[in-house]
Amino acid sequence: MTLKQDDFEYAGLNSRDDLQVEMGNVVLPSAPAMAEQVTDIPAMYGNQFNGTDFTSRTISIPVSIYCADNQDAFNQVMHNLSGLLLSDDPSDNGKEYPLVFGFEPKVTYWGHITAISDPTPINMGMYDMTLTITFVQSDPRATLPQVETRLKNGLNTITVDGTARTEPVIQVIPKRDLKYIGFSLNGGQFGLGPESPGDQATAVQPYTKVVDDPLGTMAMWTNDANAISNMKTGEAYTYQGHSEIKTATNVMRPTVNSNGYDFGPMPTTLEDHWYGPAYRYTGMTNSLADWRVRTGIHQFKYSGTHNGRAMGRVEVLLLDPSGNTIGRFGMRDMAYGAKPMARLQICEPGSTLEYGDRYTDLYYGSGPAGSFTNKPDQKIKIKTGTTTKTVTKYGRSRGKVTKKTIKETVDTYTTVVNKEEDSALAGAWLILDITKRGQVFTWSITQYSTKTGQPFLDPNIHMLVHGTYVDTQNKYQTPLGGIGSVFLKHPITEDIYKVPYYNPFMSMTDLQIWKVNEVDTTKPTYIAGAGEEILMDCESDTVTVNGKLVSPVWSTDFPKLKPGVNGLSMIGDLDDAQITLKYLPRIL
Repeated sequence: MTLKQDDFEYAGLNSRDDLQVEMGNVVLPSAPAMAEQVTDIPAMYGNQFNGTDFTSRTISIPVSIYCADNQDAFNQVMHNLSGLLLSDDPSDNGKEYPLVFGFEPKVTYWGHITAISDPTPINMGMYDMTLTITFVQSDPRATLPQVETRLKNGLNTITVDGTARTEPVIQVIPKRDLKYIGFSLNGGQFGLGPESPGDQATAVQPYTKVVDDPLGTMAMWTNDANAISNMKTGEAYTYQGHSEIKTATNVMRPTVNSNGYDFGPMPTTLEDHWYGPAYRYTGMTNSLADWRVRTGIHQFKYSGTHNGRAMGRVEVLLLDPSGNTIGRFGMRDMAYGAKPMARLQICEPGSTLEYGDRYTDLYYGSGPAGSFTNKPDQKIKIKTGTTTKTVTKYGRSRGKVTKKTIKETVDTYTTVVNKEEDSALAGAWLILDITKRGQVFTWSITQYSTKTGQPFLDPNIHMLVHGTYVDTQNKYQTPLGGIGSVFLKHPITEDIYKVPYYNPFMSMTDLQIWKVNEVDTTKPTYIAGAGEEILMDCESDTVTVNGKLVSPVWSTDFPKLKPGVNGLSMIGDLDDAQITLKYLPRIL
């Protein structure tokens, strides 16, 4: 919605429509708060100047509320104003939100509300009032709309708007395996991989890619009963139904038909029994003693009385050459709409993954506690049918009480519970990266944004876990020979009584498999393979390769763009790489 000249928007809330206030004249401060740092040295003429601290910037927003003589309307506006601008949720602590004024709609101020003043009457005896909202920026810079531009290998000239330095974010997708990559900018340098030409010449490839399947076709997948018979997973289940590729997004999901998703016919009982399609990947030609697998799963639960109770389960199975399960990565819904769970397990061939049956949990949990919200449980009545009941009705005739017994048809109901709990996993896209090198398993599970395609970096509110497991007893040394894909549904009471609801959306995204090579630990290694995303983020001071955090090998600092003309030089084997620069111009 286009802002009017005398409106503002904070955290997506419009001042006029949502907060029900009218903005007065806002006078922007000329500068942030400053503190001079000096040292008084005895016998020195003057002080030693140590620099100036630029701290927060405060913006005062005068607003008016017009309710004439209607006290109830005024009270409601005040409650609404406080409720929308303030929060007593501990998970909101530390968050800052965007503020945009209608008189400069391209400029965004990031900060938080620190005070709402007591209202002052405009006219005595009336409920037309003025008050001031105090907004504070911990980072006193404002931002202009994000700029995104393509870069080439070598020197690039970048002209930056604004009046303050800003942090570049450079995304690189190379066409070939990379030994090193970097850039120089305004006297600063940053890079990954061996810096010296001698080390670059001797760099070795730690992995050899054997599968790179973006899931654009089902050609390499089969649901033949013999092929999937050894693919064990936990609890009671029936493999049935079909999966397909959603070509718009290159994901595998249950096939969509006139009845919704094709999970096959519903079991005759609501006992713990899952059902749905399972497929086995046929694209691996050789088994791997040491391996690395990277793949993703996405599960999205719809909100609503019955949708929140729906139970889905998506899994990627690691298989041996005979199709036996040797590992499992998945997400599943819990009963009654409780928060979903994610798990990563390795197991011995033949394990049923039932409690204690020859497996180890690398991760089993519901994600970060900071993402969990718990709504009050709801009791829901579901109509189960009708029954005939004998009732007695009384009346009066000629001054006497009459009694008549009749039969009535009445509805019958059953009561179920809807928790509809929310967490990071309620709509998560999770990427697994797991490597087996001898007895050592290293793994990470990273939650990605479905909007930007980039990994989330705050482990307090999004899934970002990793670990190492050493197989000291050699229980999990069976070679990797294949991959399984499983989408399961669990029946709920609504299925029996034909109450309509939406099943969760479930999908598998991308599949990459590498052979792990024997590498001398004293030699430098390649930093990335062809097609892997390298993200050098000077804003968050992080670097990722395919979503995994890595450390820079050589760097002066995280360089910054300055206002005006900049020379940015890309370094590496990048002549045909896709290189994208993103940044937010900033204003002091």
